[in-house]
Amino acid sequence: MGFFVIGNRLRSSRLYYPDSDSTVKCNEQNTMIPAKTDPQVSCPIVCGECIRATGFFLKDHSQTFLVTARHNLLPVKAAETDGDQLSYHTRNLLPTVDIYLRNGAAFTVKRVTLSEKEGVLIGTDIDLIGVPIDIDPETYGYIPWSLTDITPPDATPTTLDVIGYPSQAFPDGTEYNTETHAEEITDPYVLNLSTDFQTDSRAPTQTGFLDISIDTGQKQHHPDYEGYSGCPVVGDGLVGIYCTNCLVTTVNTDTDEQTERTGIAYWHADTLKRLFNTKHRS
Repeated sequence: MGFFVIGNRLRSSRLYYPDSDSTVKCNEQNTMIPAKTDPQVSCPIVCGECIRATGFFLKDHSQTFLVTARHNLLPVKAAETDGDQLSYHTRNLLPTVDIYLRNGAAFTVKRVTLSEKEGVLIGTDIDLIGVPIDIDPETYGYIPWSLTDITPPDATPTTLDVIGYPSQAFPDGTEYNTETHAEEITDPYVLNLSTDFQTDSRAPTQTGFLDISIDTGQKQHHPDYEGYSGCPVVGDGLVGIYCTNCLVTTVNTDTDEQTERTGIAYWHADTLKRLFNTKHRS
């Protein structure tokens, strides 16, 4: 059982799971596990009144930031990996973020506009963004991460949890309304990942600042997990930030049998230190 400390509180990631084997299907494709309790280490967000995603809070000195995947908000061209599995190009320019903060049985919505913020943290080759906010998430029970909570890549455990809010990332044209959307938000869901697997050369597990783990809840590859983009990957601390999913071919070393599985690509949380030290601030 893996434990990690956030804000001087000891939490067990395995305690997030329900007592039963209850699962739900999202968009008729993927099976996900509802969290037993909300650890309040991530929150649902809506970018540009359109894209549904997940973010989390990180406190650096006296400033709190909302951290999420940059491609949820701004254009990104990422092709720094071996092969084509993790190369992607987005053109999104969505300058507002609605942050949904759990407040009892309901949600309080706070809007942040990037053009009104100084000190937004972006990197030219990092698909992450840190948006300074004036909100104190701790008043809503959220626990901001800090740079000292980061687990270095060489200390990553063999099992990890992704804690996010599955939702239809690109709605079908339905008019966006904060009150309606707040009613649709569920408790967070968990993906359980394994870092201990064998793969062929088409999908390396080490890709510079990115890493790949296997979703243990899926025996075959599924094409998408919507709404998780930008959520924390948790082990014995903050291990990473969810980037995207990809096809990974695993290899049984005893039989040489190959199986296509869903791989979850995430940025090393250690990359946040580079982001927070970058001079590329808007």
